[in-house]
Amino acid sequence: MCVAVTTVAGLQQTPGPEQAGPPEEAGPAVPGVPASSASPRRRGPSKGEQREQAILDAARTLLERKRLAAVTTDELAAGAGLSRSSFYFYFDSKTAVLTCLLDELSAQLREENGPWLDATGPAEDALRSATAHTVALWRTSGGLLRQAYTGDEEQLAAWRDGIVERGAQRLAAKVERDRAARLAPGGPPSAAALARLLHGAKTALLLEHDPAGPDEALVEDLVAATLRLIYTR
Repeated sequence: MCVAVTTVAGLQQTPGPEQAGPPEEAGPAVPGVPASSASPRRRGPSKGEQREQAILDAARTLLERKRLAAVTTDELAAGAGLSRSSFYFYFDSKTAVLTCLLDELSAQLREENGPWLDATGPAEDALRSATAHTVALWRTSGGLLRQAYTGDEEQLAAWRDGIVERGAQRLAAKVERDRAARLAPGGPPSAAALARLLHGAKTALLLEHDPAGPDEALVEDLVAATLRLIYTR
């Protein structure tokens, strides 16, 4: 979950105890074990965490059907059942809310793509599984992702640059390993250039995909393009 902050007179502060919720209680005493060593009793999400999640849930709903510029802070706060001033205890702007949501999505993408990126050779089944997950994520969160890739806000540009750079580095590393193992033809293009080319082409196809169209055809197109660009001369 994103770090909650508020800005007051230019200073960043974390929410006070009334926003963050009560501290964890110590677990029951264990004979022979000092009280300070006893494990704390795990509790559910704090009130602050619940409020932050409520803001994210409200933003997810609004941003799937409205552009960021058309969403107001008042709408986000009201959707979370908070006042406008309370909103700023958790996020310093509505763009910060969107980037938090995008960080969650990018974490899912990294996890799902990991098995293929870490595999040796084409690993077509792993590639197809990762690609299907990516396409499914674009179907359920396409509004958020399209704003991330087309928005001109500084925070969105930074997020976009970061995910492109990290994704390209991981893919380039796989290409280099497979080339070294003689499982893929050598360059040119370089592994880094090929990785960026693939990322750009994949993103373009996802952005252009008709939500009413079949996902299976897009998955197969992306898999075929990836395998041909990396593993055939």
